[in-house]
Amino acid sequence: MNQEYQVLVVLDLLVTQMNKFASRKLKPYGIKFNELNIIRFIEKADGPVYQKTICQEFQLSHSTVVGIVFRLDDLGYLLIGNSRVDKRHTNVTITEKGKQLIQETEDIYQEIIGKMKVIISDEEMSTIIQSVDQIKELFK
Repeated sequence: MNQEYQVLVVLDLLVTQMNKFASRKLKPYGIKFNELNIIRFIEKADGPVYQKTICQEFQLSHSTVVGIVFRLDDLGYLLIGNSRVDKRHTNVTITEKGKQLIQETEDIYQEIIGKMKVIISDEEMSTIIQSVDQIKELFK
């Protein structure tokens, strides 16, 4: 297997394994890792977030985001509302239950980060982030 192909396989396996690991830990909450990432994104925004913004940030289709947001609304982690400025836009806010979820699941992120820091220095981590971001931009 040549090196270029190996990079593709390794990145794919990394994402798959991290998602499986986190999803196992999140099973009691009834959510997946990508859903928790969306909840955390909305919480960090410190105010309503348009669904379109979520689509752009996570590079997901509108229909996928609508499905995720409605599911998280049903679970009580998010609240869906219409924009006061433009009724065509739907905005999303985090609920107290969503904020509590973030606090309760912080250890999952810390465990993943801890596993990586065992073998990767802060400098290497910065290099990896920069390289993966550059590769990601090629596929937008």
